[in-house]
Amino acid sequence: MINSRRLTTLATLTVTLAAAACHGDYLTGGDLTSNPNVPSVASSSNLLVAIEENLYLYWSGSMARIGGIYAQQLAGVARQSGAQQVYAQDPTTTNGFHSGLYTAGALVDIQKLQKQAAVQGDTLMLGIAQVTEGALMGFGADLFGDLVYSQALKGVPNPTLDPQLQVYDSVQKVLSAAIVNLTAFTVGGTNVGPAAADITYGGSQSKWTTVAHTLKARYYMHSATVANPAAATAYSNALAEAKKGIITNAGNFNAAYSITPGGQNRYYTFWTGRSGDVKAGPFLDSLLLAQGDTVRAQNYFSHSTGPGGALTLIDLSVARLAPNYPQPLVTYDENTLIWSEAAYRTGDFGTALTKLNEERTNNSETPLVGLSGMPLLNAILTEEYFADFQVGVEAWTLYRRTCTPNLVPTTNARKIPGRLYYDSQEQQTNTNIPTAGTGINGYYNTLTPPLSTSDGTGQRCLGQAP
Repeated sequence: MINSRRLTTLATLTVTLAAAACHGDYLTGGDLTSNPNVPSVASSSNLLVAIEENLYLYWSGSMARIGGIYAQQLAGVARQSGAQQVYAQDPTTTNGFHSGLYTAGALVDIQKLQKQAAVQGDTLMLGIAQVTEGALMGFGADLFGDLVYSQALKGVPNPTLDPQLQVYDSVQKVLSAAIVNLTAFTVGGTNVGPAAADITYGGSQSKWTTVAHTLKARYYMHSATVANPAAATAYSNALAEAKKGIITNAGNFNAAYSITPGGQNRYYTFWTGRSGDVKAGPFLDSLLLAQGDTVRAQNYFSHSTGPGGALTLIDLSVARLAPNYPQPLVTYDENTLIWSEAAYRTGDFGTALTKLNEERTNNSETPLVGLSGMPLLNAILTEEYFADFQVGVEAWTLYRRTCTPNLVPTTNARKIPGRLYYDSQEQQTNTNIPTAGTGINGYYNTLTPPLSTSDGTGQRCLGQAP
């Protein structure tokens, strides 16, 4: 990663939103940097705005689009996106998103906010800052696998990378600490929280607490892979956390986008700035329509209507391409389906079907009856694939973990990537990062090796198996 001696000096800089300098090839396109209208004074309130804006960028910017392409929910057509469609990644693919995990708006500012909140005795602000840390670093582990975390920002030359499972464990600890602090919050004195400066939840203690539990459930599921000997425990833990997570649509963590340039929906800015580079994914649309899920298909995509009412895919829906579309990033649907899958994995098949149907009802789908065994698991995983559309890289992560749906690679030359390579400049400044395509900087994460079979069908995994 970036030389940690240089990183420690970033805490003295004025705040800039997002990870501005990290996204060079999109600066003149749609993936714009942060809102220039937000003040740059490093108060706790301004730090939080920067941190939340940066999290939106990670969960709905370039990395989310790449994950959507790999999961065949989006289709890369031209320029870099066309290369991503056929899995032609290299150390420049991430545009600095690896380095950006640690810079202004990210971990350095999150830790600064935590220190300020602790000094002020503001447990609500402290808890929120800890949730954002868990969210950001968990996402980093999703993208890259092993990460510099325990030695980050400590002035250590050539810091070591923590194994992916250790990063997830650290994320669980910081989210647990967040829940303790959020629960301890009582109004009075300096313990006032961010109020309106919290652009996501308006300082809601209850919503930040439930999203923390859902994030814990998310990352437990991400760690429950064939390479983790403690996968059964991870499923049990995910189940316990989902029961405390988001239970209504009102609790969704949505990006607070606006019509103001610089603060707009990242999909809108990319689609308008790089028109034609990425389109809606025909595989996802066809699968939705084949299963009769026309409500969600029309929510996600725009269509033309042909003879007999047949729908033909055009692109993303008008609503989702609005500049101020409140992009869902952690949701009630996600939490409900984690509950369903974790119940199935731990042997509670009745609850698994009940929670599956709860999510289906929430999306105007007909409840399923009589499902058991692998067909039930396949239905749960497929529903997760649907619900994960544009929710960070959750669809890609689900696929890597379960090979469901059993995607056919878009090219015969390569399998579907299992991770992204570290930034090229990181390899130059940290000798612990090997050359792209080798060791921990390979095509797959150690924790999520290529699967031989699909969890949902039991058939050979087409996109991962040799």
